[in-house]
Amino acid sequence: MESSQTLSIILDMLRSNLADVLRSVDRLPSLDRQQLDNTLKSTVEGMREDMLGKFELVAKADYEAQAALVETMRAQLDELEKRLGELERKRPDTD
Repeated sequence: MESSQTLSIILDMLRSNLADVLRSVDRLPSLDRQQLDNTLKSTVEGMREDMLGKFELVAKADYEAQAALVETMRAQLDELEKRLGELERKRPDTD
């Protein structure tokens, strides 16, 4: 999945969750500004933790190292397949 699609999904989830929170705030008794700020801050933090928990995240350096390793192994496999094909063509028929 492309990072722009992932970001779009995360933002959609955040919008939905935030809309739910704002609807619930409307039903709350009158709060002072600090209480509201604290409530929103803790709610958004909880939503962030929930969303991040749904993804398997790795450090970019680790991902890039693994991608480079896969590319190297893919090149080695291609070379071995080429060499095997050449050996099979050179092999005298035993039939």
